[in-house]
Amino acid sequence: MKRIVIFLMVALMTTTAFAKESVPNYDWKENRHSLSITAGAPSGYFLMREVMGALVLLPVADHAKNSKYFGAYSFQYHYQCLWWLKAGFKATWEGDSHEMYKEKEQTTYTGKSFGHTMAITPSVQFTYFNRKHVQLYSGIDLGLSVMLRDRRYAEGVTDSDGNQKKNELNAIFLPAINITPIAVIAGGEHVYFLAETNIGSDAFIKGGIGFRF
Repeated sequence: MKRIVIFLMVALMTTTAFAKESVPNYDWKENRHSLSITAGAPSGYFLMREVMGALVLLPVADHAKNSKYFGAYSFQYHYQCLWWLKAGFKATWEGDSHEMYKEKEQTTYTGKSFGHTMAITPSVQFTYFNRKHVQLYSGIDLGLSVMLRDRRYAEGVTDSDGNQKKNELNAIFLPAINITPIAVIAGGEHVYFLAETNIGSDAFIKGGIGFRF
């Protein structure tokens, strides 16, 4: 019991000290607007679409292979409402392509099928360590996403029953949900670099450059 009490006292003292240390020691109101562009690895939504396509759609409708991933990109704007709170939005895009074939045996090449995963989300970030040159934060984004499969750039495909299918542009709309467990900003007063980890509609890992004004 004594050890538990000592541990709790140490944890409380450490938390209090960190909280005091996290309070900004500069005038954070001078540059409250921030814009950033990023690039990164696939999002959870993209992987979900690829798994669905591989299991359900692509082997039957596209007879696809040789997939290429183009990356995940985003544009972000945030406004520093309080020293620990930012509010804004994110716009994200990521894409891929597949080679398409007429037959299930994949012998007659007909063109390419392109995929797009896009989202627009209001975004809130919680800064728990705020210094002039370094900030640590977490966040949450909620909005709308769309998954597109564009088959217009290839000839018609044949399904597993031998039926000819027309070229199509298919769209699936879904709520966009994203959580940023941890992220870091480091740089100067007006230009900075950032790195984020995400779970959901944004890239799992991404980095970029931002501007404060």
